[in-house]
Amino acid sequence: MPDQPGLDAYAAYLPAYVLDDNRLDATGPIPPGGPVRSVAAYDEDSITMAVEALRHIAADAPAGRHLFLATTSAPYEAKTSAGVVHEAVGLDSGIGAADLRGYRCGATALDTAARTGAVVALADLRTTRPGAPDELAQGDAAAAFVGGGTRAAVLLARAGRTIEVLERWRLPGERHDRVWDERFTAEVLVEAGMEMARRALSEAGLDAVDQVVVSSSNTRAAVVLRRALGGAGQDARIERVTGFTGAAHPGLLLAAALDEARPGQTILLLSATEGADAFVLRVGDGVRSARGGPSVRAQLAARQPVGYLRYLRWRGLLDVQGPARPSAPAPASPPMYRRAGWKYRLEGSRCGGCGAVTTPPARVCAACGLVGDGDAKVSLRDRTARVVSMTRDRLTTMPEPEVAIVVADVDGGGRLSAYATDVAPADVVVGMPMTATFRRLWTTDSIHNYFWKLRPGKDITDGQ
Repeated sequence: MPDQPGLDAYAAYLPAYVLDDNRLDATGPIPPGGPVRSVAAYDEDSITMAVEALRHIAADAPAGRHLFLATTSAPYEAKTSAGVVHEAVGLDSGIGAADLRGYRCGATALDTAARTGAVVALADLRTTRPGAPDELAQGDAAAAFVGGGTRAAVLLARAGRTIEVLERWRLPGERHDRVWDERFTAEVLVEAGMEMARRALSEAGLDAVDQVVVSSSNTRAAVVLRRALGGAGQDARIERVTGFTGAAHPGLLLAAALDEARPGQTILLLSATEGADAFVLRVGDGVRSARGGPSVRAQLAARQPVGYLRYLRWRGLLDVQGPARPSAPAPASPPMYRRAGWKYRLEGSRCGGCGAVTTPPARVCAACGLVGDGDAKVSLRDRTARVVSMTRDRLTTMPEPEVAIVVADVDGGGRLSAYATDVAPADVVVGMPMTATFRRLWTTDSIHNYFWKLRPGKDITDGQ
């Protein structure tokens, strides 16, 4: 247990795409001022987004703690999805891994991180039926936090209340949420939220705070709570351009608040879902150094639009004829275990003789031919790679008409052959700097095949 409850490091991840129009018959202009949603690419899910958020701050994770993945859209039902995240970010083997499920699990994860020093990743991929009234009000995102310190924030008080209310749910095997009439459930959540906000402020000895952040699975409840607590500010603006991001939402909004807050300021974070959880935090003196990766605002500015039909194809909601070729082979458990360093951590082997990096790792150096079983392993996932050649695959089994396959030299040694992602194939050019990103290649025989792709950009220490 930490000496003082709080958050030591944080990061947020927003996918590269945004959807602002869900009309099937798009004959007229897009209605101005409407909501837009954050959209994960076809090769992303809650695991890959959690990796993208957590990789920025994984080095701050203390050994002997736990990693919790909070999500309502876990790619596996019985298997622990947090184990894949643990492996991909290279956490110490002494850190346990477990999943948290349900819409309230995002707040539970934040509480666990602040109180116990745990490492938490909050990630969700939200999908509705095409044309659903709230389709543009849902979104995809991830956030990650490391407890055990107070660089980012000190937890001054916390209050929670559990209410069993049928508000938003999904049965096993179903893909889309069912939602009760939110006019009824909003009243229940507003009452619980106001009560917990007042209790948390009282325990913190405060009458008011510098910033109020409200997250709720019920849109009506969020609006009423923000108005009552004086919080219709940045959190509402961010939600309007990302949508409600499920279990990730309280973490995403808190990360955005910490991005802009000054040391010493106070924040009331209220999550009203299946009850209410209220947190009063004081921004830490080291908040600027506590953030990993780019800010929420910078990621919002860098997004690119995606068309509605392309989005439906990515989500498997539009069945289209693909190329006449067999499905990609399913990965097998034994080689995945034996080659975990390469598959999940993108490790190559550095020759003890000439210093060259061989990828995938091998006993024999690809440069000088020296045999060295004890060669050092080196991870290439956080280094910049520069394209030396590329080709286009127009017979891909992925839900795109074509994808780019690139060969890239890694700064510091090593060569990668990988799919390019988050970029049009025609825009990939020789010399382009790229960085590795953990993605789902394909799913065959109910096995998700994860590996690393390359996307435009420099290493993850850039763009702070």
